[in-house]
Amino acid sequence: MSSNRTAIVTGGSGGIGSEISKRLARDGYRVVVHYGNDRQSAERVVREITDSGGVAVLRSADITDEDEIRNLFEFASDEFGGLNVVVANAGIGGGGPIEQVELADFKKLVAVNLVGAFLTLRESARRLSDGGRLIFVSSQLAERPRMGTGAYSATKAGIDAMLVSLSHELGTRGITVNSVRPGATEPGMFAGSDEERKEFFRNLSPFKRLGHPNDIAAVVSFLASDDAAWVTGQHIRADGGASN
Repeated sequence: MSSNRTAIVTGGSGGIGSEISKRLARDGYRVVVHYGNDRQSAERVVREITDSGGVAVLRSADITDEDEIRNLFEFASDEFGGLNVVVANAGIGGGGPIEQVELADFKKLVAVNLVGAFLTLRESARRLSDGGRLIFVSSQLAERPRMGTGAYSATKAGIDAMLVSLSHELGTRGITVNSVRPGATEPGMFAGSDEERKEFFRNLSPFKRLGHPNDIAAVVSFLASDDAAWVTGQHIRADGGASN
């Protein structure tokens, strides 16, 4: 792949986001590694990419602020002269049984996971080059919520619905719009978990293991490639065939 293609990865310093950033860099993209607060992790990701011969820069932005999102995209375009791929990965977890979720916590989920993603998708629609790729990192829970995940799942399902509409809006420009739905992935969602909980989720997959950020990055790599030009408006489950 030509090295004159540029990608933005929001939330590019976290577990899944860092692996996506590094994978796209290996695929030949110049990567803008976005972060919210964890500059140290973002610097580490950029350093790993550049030490391996890739091209990457870091940029901070509050994804819930439309001016900061606009500035992020303007920075990428100014820095590299265009934008070919956007991976909207930034988000937060949280929730619990609906009757126990505080309104302030739900509003925060909506602000980051729904409003933040909307602003990212809108700016992507305005700035992606023709033939570009827009990929949202969603969740298996958007399709199959589990007990205690209703508030979180709703935010992911909302953006997945928006993506389908956007795929029709951008199709005439050759831009594909898809989401990846990870299942149980370590280490992120299992920080501090006991072995019993891990074993439960391992057993949901025929492979009897948890997912790894590399598993998700591989799917994103495909969706960003020329080979995925005929795939749009889709939600790709990357959950190891989890049974429920």
